[in-house]
Amino acid sequence: METIVSEKIKSLGCCVLMPTYNNAATLQRVIDGVLQYTDQLLIVNDGSTDATSEILKGYPTVEQIHLPKNQGKGNALREGFEHAIQKGYQYAITIDSDGQHFPKDLAVFVDALE
Repeated sequence: METIVSEKIKSLGCCVLMPTYNNAATLQRVIDGVLQYTDQLLIVNDGSTDATSEILKGYPTVEQIHLPKNQGKGNALREGFEHAIQKGYQYAITIDSDGQHFPKDLAVFVDALE
């Protein structure tokens, strides 16, 4: 299932966009969950002051944007969307880093895109 979702995400020109702010307690679990389905992941660290930056250092192959100070989720999403467009993505699926969204649900969004 994960391989099929990964292939569909790539063929659709899609990425997963994850804004994060001070979610060190859940961040690694959510990133690892998304990476089971795709490596087309873009994380926007919105000026986190907790261990978020340290956790993200453990993912050197994941595309990351580090904003110097917290400017809110809306701004983090805008920054992420702009970066995704510059990278040539056609679609972005957003997922929160606090664990309220489940990476397994990416398949539902990909199916809807198709």
